[in-house]
Amino acid sequence: MVGTLPVPMLRVVPLSAVLGAALALGGCSPTGSTNDSSGNFRGESRLVANAIEDLQSAGDKGNEADICENLLSRSLARQMGARGGGCAKAVDAALKDTDSFDLKVESVRVQGTRATARVKAERGDRDEIVTLGLVKEGAGWRISDLG
Repeated sequence: MVGTLPVPMLRVVPLSAVLGAALALGGCSPTGSTNDSSGNFRGESRLVANAIEDLQSAGDKGNEADICENLLSRSLARQMGARGGGCAKAVDAALKDTDSFDLKVESVRVQGTRATARVKAERGDRDEIVTLGLVKEGAGWRISDLG
């Protein structure tokens, strides 16, 4: 499915909403958020949570190039770039299309060079769970799957 990704509870949302949720980790509101959920984890799990927080930080700063070059897996960055205009343009569009979110890394599961992180997205009066996939590329963890 081009442009949509499944998320838990069989709900299908636009790529921009999922990417926006991932990039908005910790909040896209003007005041931001002080949630640092990586402190709840140890070892590789903490490194995975840190990678998600790095994604949030780069999203808050509007640093699409950093997101594409250093935080998304090479495969996901190529996939996003294939939609036309390049990865940075796709990330920029996703950020501009995002409402305010407050997310928290709820759990992390590491299996070798792959990991999943369940993230709670609090959006007004409803919560959603987003599952992000990560892969270890080089020395660090990168987002490989947005839902």
